[in-house]
Amino acid sequence: MITDSAPLSANPTVSVIVPCWNRERFIADAIRSILAQTFTDFELIVVDDGSTDGSRAVVASFADPRLRCLPCEHRGISAAMNAGLAAARGRLIARLDSDDFWLPDMLATQVAVLEARPDVGLVYAKGECTDADWKPLSMAWGYPLRYPGQTFRSMVYNDSTCNITVVCRRECFERVGTYDESLQTSEDLDMWLRVARQFDFAFTDRVLARIRLHGGSITGGISAERDEQMGRRGLVFEKLFASPGLPPEIAAMKGLVFSNLHTSNGLLWLGHGKIRMALGAFRRAVGVSSSPGYTLLRIAWSGFKWQVLPRLPAGRRLSGWMERRLQQIRGGTGHRPVS
Repeated sequence: MITDSAPLSANPTVSVIVPCWNRERFIADAIRSILAQTFTDFELIVVDDGSTDGSRAVVASFADPRLRCLPCEHRGISAAMNAGLAAARGRLIARLDSDDFWLPDMLATQVAVLEARPDVGLVYAKGECTDADWKPLSMAWGYPLRYPGQTFRSMVYNDSTCNITVVCRRECFERVGTYDESLQTSEDLDMWLRVARQFDFAFTDRVLARIRLHGGSITGGISAERDEQMGRRGLVFEKLFASPGLPPEIAAMKGLVFSNLHTSNGLLWLGHGKIRMALGAFRRAVGVSSSPGYTLLRIAWSGFKWQVLPRLPAGRRLSGWMERRLQQIRGGTGHRPVS
């Protein structure tokens, strides 16, 4: 490893930022997956956000000239990402969380898309969810834009990205600004909504990363604060709908967006057996929806899809048939169940 004050090589194509706070157990796997990339023209910036465990020592154990550690005072994920962006030298920016993992061709695949598509500002792919020991789980993140050719509308409807598979042009950050440091969760959603307002996205329909869900992660953990943490995604959308110059067709989506948000939160709680919290979220989803009956149908179908279908031999075929039927019921408008 080299320190932040040491000279760096010529400007790399990609700057990879890894924000880290107390990830001694996991960060070595994340770093190894980056250093093993088949695309090698990158720098790796580990932003140590005031860790109090042995995370910094783990980072220091790697001897690779592309890796540098940027120690910072503990100020949260958004500030850590901003510190990484300020130090980055690449014309493309990627992020891997310190408890996750890239497949070897992640960068090669995504950089090739951006090189071939100058009209695209950001590319993302699928991430496979695993437990803490890398055992695959029956879910993945990242899927195509809901409305092809309409990136902003799609992202407002529902965030389709898998954050750790994103490779983004530096120009996007220069245009929309830095991460909102008042946000300690959903900072990525806020950023990609701002980017989607000005740039098109591309989707790579492949699994290029693994997302490790564990008790200490926001996405995988369960705690008394979880509902509040997930509810803060609503703050991001309140900020969006209060922003000036919002197109009328986007402003009209507010009820649908918050219905989707509460439905997703309810399904999350349902999956962890928190029935009371799930029912509360579902009630809020119906309450803000302009189509309460359809919202109830969507909740019922989504619960069945995630809790029952995976256990059925013909679950995948039945899921596809039900998706098509719901599309017909809605008249082809694309208001599909949250997935």
